[in-house]
Amino acid sequence: MRGMKGRERTIGAFANACGVSRDTVRFYERAGLLPRARRTVSRYRVYGDEDEARLHFIRRAQAIGLTLDDIRGLLRQHEARTPDECRRVAALLRERIEGLDMKLAELRAFRKVLAENLARCEAGHSEECPVVVDLSSSRAKEAQR
Repeated sequence: MRGMKGRERTIGAFANACGVSRDTVRFYERAGLLPRARRTVSRYRVYGDEDEARLHFIRRAQAIGLTLDDIRGLLRQHEARTPDECRRVAALLRERIEGLDMKLAELRAFRKVLAENLARCEAGHSEECPVVVDLSSSRAKEAQR
């Protein structure tokens, strides 16, 4: 096991210091993102400053949209101290940006369709809503296939 540096805290104090729940700490341990906690003689989990720094890293990485697998890979690369670490991180970030760009394009197209349908609803003066009629038509059903 790794050595403790600085403060040692039980899971409750550690979770509070990091702004997460105890269950979140346990989840990250099971997911292999946090190393298994050292145990006291009475079997309490204890965490040190290194654990806190790692948990903050995990939370910040999640906040920018990285997956748990992404984070696990980043942590492994960082621990291995590979010379191409930055290149690999750049490739991962480029991939995530490309994915976001595709999602943004899909959302813009979706928004356009919604706005067009809203305009049709607001302009409609018939008994039936033109959007509902259109969505009910066989043309709409064929478009979904």
